[in-house]
Amino acid sequence: MARYIKVAWQDLYRFTIECFVKVGVPISDAELIADHLVLANLRGVDSHGVIRIPYYIEGIRMGYVKAKSEIKIVREGGGTALIDGCGGLGIPVAVRATDIAIDKAKAIGIAAVAVKNLGHVGMLAYYTLRIAKNNLIGLATVNGPPFVAPWGGAQKIFGTNPLSIAFPSHDKPIVIDMATSAIASFKLKLAAMKGEKIPEGIALTKDGKPTTNPEEAYEGILLPFGGYKGYAISLVVEILSAIVSGGALSKYVPRHPSTQGGFFVLAINPMAFRDYSGYLADIKDLIHTIKTCPPAQGFTEVLIPGEPEDRNYSTRIRDGIPIDLETWRILTELAKELGVEPPPTSQ
Repeated sequence: MARYIKVAWQDLYRFTIECFVKVGVPISDAELIADHLVLANLRGVDSHGVIRIPYYIEGIRMGYVKAKSEIKIVREGGGTALIDGCGGLGIPVAVRATDIAIDKAKAIGIAAVAVKNLGHVGMLAYYTLRIAKNNLIGLATVNGPPFVAPWGGAQKIFGTNPLSIAFPSHDKPIVIDMATSAIASFKLKLAAMKGEKIPEGIALTKDGKPTTNPEEAYEGILLPFGGYKGYAISLVVEILSAIVSGGALSKYVPRHPSTQGGFFVLAINPMAFRDYSGYLADIKDLIHTIKTCPPAQGFTEVLIPGEPEDRNYSTRIRDGIPIDLETWRILTELAKELGVEPPPTSQ
């Protein structure tokens, strides 16, 4: 028996919009959220895809986030802005903040926007890709509910504190998007739903003992990737995301998949430093140098960051998005509750 069904991205996009509109989300915001979640699935980042629909809706119902996302510009300079997300769903708020950074960077060369008081922003690559598609370099960081101990500690202090950086290139952008924890927290939920184990050395039980059980890890403590190096980067993300914006430190963020601490986005215009054609030529040369590097034993090729996601995108946009049966059960139950027609499926 197949453990997955497949859904065409267009049908999943329509379904996502209808679900959010049903709970009072304006259609323009619902379209942004649908575009975001479906792109995450297309890129193979299923932990940040449509599995988030019921949790975001639950967050609205429980009062963690507001269905209507508004922003208030608290402070603004030539290349900076501080935004209050007014407690709204994170994706529409973060898109607006990103667009402000893009417009400012195009005008003056570099711009940074900090956001506080917003819901979960989803896959950070969504924002850095948006920046890179405007021929700008993008960086985004966010902190969230506490899951991760500092290096040498056995208490949850940080969120998974991801960061993303994207560079425009002659072809597809180079995209780095990673949690600073050894595993993203929501991937634990997916692993538990699929009955899978997690690798050793990435999580502890709540009693501080090593575990490969994703349920124990979710209720326990995650570890930073790369030991003290991941911890140091997590600290950087915490400061940029929460302290620069005046948002909530991770330890104060309510633990729910719809919540977030603060969001920070930076856009840099390469043309502020050099001719864009020269920048692109050097990026192309660098990528060629990396791709022609002889692979080490056990590898067949050297990949550029973002390349596996681009390959997933090409496959899934053609063949459909695979959704595990437990996620599908949750989505169809939500569809029945909301009176929304589930998308057609194939095996």
